[in-house]
Amino acid sequence: MLLWILLACSSSEAPPPTDGPAEQPATAVTKVAKATPIAIRGPGVAKPTSVPLKKSSGAQFAIDTLTKVVVDHCRDPGNPWAIGHGLVAMGSPLELSNGADAVQWLFSQYAERYQSAGSWLVRFPTKRGDIRIEPHTDLLLKAMTDAGVDPAQSVEVQGSAHRVSDLYQSSLGETWIDIDTGKTSFGTPNDTPWSLFALASWADQPTVWTSQSGQESSLDALTDHTMDLLVHETNFIAQAKAKKTGFQKRGQGIFKYTCGGAHLLQGVAHSILRGFGSSASRAKLKDQLHLLLYRFPIELQQIDEGEKKHPAFKLQLRVQRLKLTGHTLETLYRISATEMIGEQDRGALEQVAAEVVKSVVLLQETGAFEQLNKIREAQEQLYLDIVGDSAHTLRALLIATGESPVYY
Repeated sequence: MLLWILLACSSSEAPPPTDGPAEQPATAVTKVAKATPIAIRGPGVAKPTSVPLKKSSGAQFAIDTLTKVVVDHCRDPGNPWAIGHGLVAMGSPLELSNGADAVQWLFSQYAERYQSAGSWLVRFPTKRGDIRIEPHTDLLLKAMTDAGVDPAQSVEVQGSAHRVSDLYQSSLGETWIDIDTGKTSFGTPNDTPWSLFALASWADQPTVWTSQSGQESSLDALTDHTMDLLVHETNFIAQAKAKKTGFQKRGQGIFKYTCGGAHLLQGVAHSILRGFGSSASRAKLKDQLHLLLYRFPIELQQIDEGEKKHPAFKLQLRVQRLKLTGHTLETLYRISATEMIGEQDRGALEQVAAEVVKSVVLLQETGAFEQLNKIREAQEQLYLDIVGDSAHTLRALLIATGESPVYY
């Protein structure tokens, strides 16, 4: 009863559309410069939650409200970052507002080709002019693996034929970890989660490769490294839990990471639950679930008290409330498709889901959902937070109510 006990005892984020994947074998072979060929399996197995929640009127209101946000703002052909979030929220195929298929459009309009060791690969740039495309490494590849896209699907990039797997090949070739020093190819540890999630999604075991720059790496090593990073960054929370002292959010440790470290936890959890990493990392994942449930009510209380003390920041704090509750529910429900979270944890999951619904209601009361275009003109980052958090929260609710699977 891991989750229920902890929550009860705790205090206080081209070609025309096709009808389906290209008719190709489920397994392709990826060749990276100087590398042992890596087998790419087909799309992950769709697994539903083992703890479906009853769809209450509150949950339906939240789903309807957030669906409108995603439909209106995550299908914009001119916003590839938002399209990625639309894929996460609603899966593939996703039709954009111009009628194009989301995956086909992303490759035809925003991907670029490059040559490596005599092979043509594809990648997404961080941005193009003022258009944000992939602010985090492999954000769009992760979105596609998360949405159940087939790696054998045919796409067009700069007028040439490719497959989605060419993007995976590119990521694998550019990713490396030095097992002796712990150094990686990522400019910042905050970029690791999306790549780890994506690479683990389509990789068969064992996965050992040599990068384009010559470093031999393994997915097991990258998984263990990322778990150790997560443990290090949450150590102050573990100490607070052990000493029963509580903590304050001051941008320290895990709070330096996107969405309070939710993506870091989701990325490493996904890789571990796909079978990568050591048995020690799997045990550490259970510890991190303990910490997540310890953190949740404390952070929630701080946000709610902050609004009372600083009413002028009500909108911003309610957005933070949606971010916290939505990402927490998403993290837990992604794992609930495995044996690590089960029926015995229903009470805790229901409590977190209730706070998600409350967050949507509170934010709706501010009029933010209806004024997103106006908010975008005044505060671009706040707009992005609302749209991105809405997408992740919607995915959480759809998994919770059995309407969306998780791909393992």
